[in-house]
Amino acid sequence: MTTSPVADTDTKVGVSTHALLAFAGGYLDAFTYIGHGHVFANAMTGNVILLAIDLVTVAWQDAGRHFLVLVMFLLGIPAARLMQHEYIATAVRLPEAAVLVLEIAILMCLSFSTSYGASLGISMAIAFAASLQVATFRQVNKQSYSSTFTTGNLHTMVRSWLAWLVTGRAAEDLQQAKVFAQICAMFFLGAVLGAFSTPRFHNHALWGECFFLLVVLVRVVLVRSKYLAS
Repeated sequence: MTTSPVADTDTKVGVSTHALLAFAGGYLDAFTYIGHGHVFANAMTGNVILLAIDLVTVAWQDAGRHFLVLVMFLLGIPAARLMQHEYIATAVRLPEAAVLVLEIAILMCLSFSTSYGASLGISMAIAFAASLQVATFRQVNKQSYSSTFTTGNLHTMVRSWLAWLVTGRAAEDLQQAKVFAQICAMFFLGAVLGAFSTPRFHNHALWGECFFLLVVLVRVVLVRSKYLAS
């Protein structure tokens, strides 16, 4: 399947934009974990582990919740890839922006829900929205990264610091280490704000998430439009 040059756009929107996406990823994970039954919106590793524990402990209801969230996350990946298909991308013109618009629309609708506390429907919808983001934004400075979980980002950060210290202190390694340190720090700060906002504002806390994603959307539209015009 031929896809649009999403990776090229990823390298052009700027580190600050990718860091803000990571901030939004941390915020959303804290929101679902605290507000909706200790389910992660983005970190599917955590949900897989929790599903395994639920099966061993015969907690069928919890197992079903984690399983369905996983399924929705998986469904979001082909949905995002489909929007990048050459035929659809030609019609949509800005597939990355379209993904962000869809994600914002889903989260904004959920923000008005009165369901709070282990709401399976909300967790499933958020998992789908999060997978759209992770499948669309995959590179920063031509290096693979994730805006919705941080394990790989931490690995790249430490590896880059070590490369800088051990192999001649190359400026490229130092820059890479700084970029991923910023992304990891922003993910953490997003989780902090999400943990602070969710118990106070409940589902309305998603308004903050939508604001951060809207800033990213504006940046992506500006950069992608310039890219298409060149």
